[in-house]
Amino acid sequence: MRIASWYAVSILILLTGFAGVTYVAFQRSLEGDFDQHLLHELNVLLPLVEFGAEGPEFRRFEAMRTVAYQTDGVFGTYVRLLSPEGDVLYASPNHQGHDPLLLALPATHVESVASKDWQGSPVRSHYHPLFDQGEFVGWLEVAGFEWSLDQELRRLAGTFAIGILVSVLLAMGGGYLLARRSLRPVSQITAVANRLHASELDTRVPRDPDVQDELTHLADTINALLDRIQASFHRERRFSANAAHELVTPLAAMRGEVELALRGSEVSPDLATRLQTVLEDIDRMTAIVRSLLQLSSVERLEASDLAREDVSELVGAHLARFSDRAAVEGREILSDLEPGAFAPVAADKFGRVVDVLLDNALKYSGPGDPITVSVSRKGNRVRLEVADQGIGFGPEEAAHLFDRFYRANSAAVQALPGSGLGLAIALAVVEAHGGVAEAHSAGPDQGALFRAEIPAA
Repeated sequence: MRIASWYAVSILILLTGFAGVTYVAFQRSLEGDFDQHLLHELNVLLPLVEFGAEGPEFRRFEAMRTVAYQTDGVFGTYVRLLSPEGDVLYASPNHQGHDPLLLALPATHVESVASKDWQGSPVRSHYHPLFDQGEFVGWLEVAGFEWSLDQELRRLAGTFAIGILVSVLLAMGGGYLLARRSLRPVSQITAVANRLHASELDTRVPRDPDVQDELTHLADTINALLDRIQASFHRERRFSANAAHELVTPLAAMRGEVELALRGSEVSPDLATRLQTVLEDIDRMTAIVRSLLQLSSVERLEASDLAREDVSELVGAHLARFSDRAAVEGREILSDLEPGAFAPVAADKFGRVVDVLLDNALKYSGPGDPITVSVSRKGNRVRLEVADQGIGFGPEEAAHLFDRFYRANSAAVQALPGSGLGLAIALAVVEAHGGVAEAHSAGPDQGALFRAEIPAA
């Protein structure tokens, strides 16, 4: 729309400039024609002017075109003889009954033309200096209403105004359609970029094979870039999955060997301590590998894997599994689950989101701090919220909470076990369901709110 507006403004400026120049030229042309008419009348009257003792006067004036000089109104021709000082020596009969016509005598004794208003209409006067034997003796004034000239200019201005208005509206409409058609590839590129996601890397910018222009070349370039991104992403995904799979068996074997060594009778207390530390590291590594496997399975989630489920019932089932832990740790889980909050979900995957959020809430809140879990339907979205009154986080931490392997630098976080993959898995699951996940906190020690929204069924 901005391009169409600029186009319309450009057309407006060009047409207004053209109309202004044309109007001025037409006005001058009409005034020139009218001045020729007054000059013709003046040339007819000049031979009738004689010079007497009291100044210039007309002889046989009544015999010449008495109708024109007696006609009143816009069609009449008004004639006056003036003294050098501007006193009226003679006025044609059509002056009677009107206020005197204002004078616009030139400062020097030269022929001139002047326009003014008289009787509510524009009047143009032609002044001709009169000389008797080289001595300036007065003026001959011939005047006429510029009624037709004024009407023509008004009609021309109206025509220009209507024409410019229609042209600008047509230019705006045509410019909008043209810009929309020309920039359609850009809109398609923007739409593809907005839809681009780890689960939709096969999306490409559509192009018309019959059109070869700069935008087509841009679409081809972006599609080639997307091909390289998709290939790199698939390589990384295969590497992560393969590496995780390859690590499962060695880690299980290592754990078995360490447990067997711990059961031996000849293990000293110091060695037992060291082996126990190794066993804990193996468990931590195993948890990371399992998390990576979960991420890999989430990234392979397809629409066919989703089924219509009541999210409230799903969350309620997972809450039941955390109730005992909460009771042992002296915490209370409050729930507000709106019934009938249906959404297309993979129950096992979305259950992982509930587990991660509840585990974090219990892990990072103190004894006696309540935890609130709610499920509600907001329009065409189903919302899951988990709020606690725990350690919270600052703005800098908020920007990285969902990053893989990220753990805050605070002592309270570092003192607790974790791999930094839980929220990354939750985000991957939510995005695989076409939803969004976000976290809010007023600051350290101010609690936190985690929210996940997915499309409703």
